[in-house]
Amino acid sequence: MNTLMPSYMKKLLFTGLVIGSFIAPSHAQQLPLYSQYSVNPFLYNPATTGLTNETNAFLVHRQQWTGMPGGPVTNAFTVDGFMDNKNIGLGFSVFNDVQDINERLGIYTSYSYRLKINDDMAVRFGLAIGFLDNRIDFSKAIVKDANDPMMMSQMQRKSALDANLGVSFNWKDLRVGISVPQLIGQRVKFADYDTRSFYQLNRHYVGSVNYKWVFNEDQQLALEPMVLVRWLPHTPFQYDINAACSWKNMAWLGVCYRSNYAIGINARIKLFGNLSAGYAYDIIITPLKTSAGISHEFMLGYKFGQMSGAATGGAHERGKYD
Repeated sequence: MNTLMPSYMKKLLFTGLVIGSFIAPSHAQQLPLYSQYSVNPFLYNPATTGLTNETNAFLVHRQQWTGMPGGPVTNAFTVDGFMDNKNIGLGFSVFNDVQDINERLGIYTSYSYRLKINDDMAVRFGLAIGFLDNRIDFSKAIVKDANDPMMMSQMQRKSALDANLGVSFNWKDLRVGISVPQLIGQRVKFADYDTRSFYQLNRHYVGSVNYKWVFNEDQQLALEPMVLVRWLPHTPFQYDINAACSWKNMAWLGVCYRSNYAIGINARIKLFGNLSAGYAYDIIITPLKTSAGISHEFMLGYKFGQMSGAATGGAHERGKYD
C-alpha cells in the first residue's frame, strides 16, 4: 500500500476487512476507540459512574484514518453523577460507531455503588445495561463477485441486549480499574436463511492503573501517569501508556503510546466557567501511516456542580484537581 493507491482500491481493501468480520466469527477488537478516556474513564468502566461529586457531561467526536474511504467515525455522549449520601452513581451513555458498511448504535444506563473502607480508600462496583443496534449495508460494498451468496442485497439490522461490568479500587490518588464490556457476548445473526453470516459480540477485558502526583501545590502542577490494557481472546494484547500534566486546573497536556499503532498527543483547556475542550491527535508509527491520513478526536466537557445530597467526600477520586 502506498500514497499513490487509488481511493477505490483503499475502499476495496477496507471493505474486505469489514466484510470478513461478519461472514465468520469475529475475533477483532470491537469496542470504539477513544484517546481521552483518562478525562472520562466512564467511557470504558461503569464502576467510574459518578466518580466525582459533580455531574459531568462529555461529547466526543473521533475520526480515524481519514485517508481511507469508510474509515471509522465515532460519536459519543455521556453524563454521570454521584449521590454521596447514598454512595450511588447514576449515568447514561450513547455512542454511534461507523466503519464503512458497518454501523453500531449503543445506548446504556449505568449504576455504581461505592463501598467506602475509610477516608482514603474505597471500592466501586458498576453495571451498565443497554442495547446495541447493529446495521450492515452490503449495497455499499465494493466486491469482485456481486452474486456471492454471502452478500445481502438490502440493509441488515439486528439489535441485541448488552451489558458492561466494572470494578474500581481507589486509594488516595491511586485508581485501579477492571471492566468487562460486552459481558453477555451475544451472537447477532443478520439473515435467517444463512447460519454462516453472523456477528459475534465478543467479551472484552479492559484494565487500567493511574496515579495523580502533585509536585507543586502552589501552582497546582500535577503529573498523572496511566496505563490501560485491552485484551480479547485470540487477538494480540494491546496497551496504552499515558502521561498528562495539568496546571492550575486550567490547562492539561499529555502524550500516549498506543502499542503497535501510534503516539498520541492530547491537550485540554478550560474555556470559561465549567466548560472545557480537548483535542487528541495520533501520529501513526506503523506502515499504515503512508495511506491512513489523519486520526484525531475532539471532546467537550461540562460540569453541572454537585448533585442533590452530595457532600465533599471522595476528594481523592477523579477530579480532585480538575
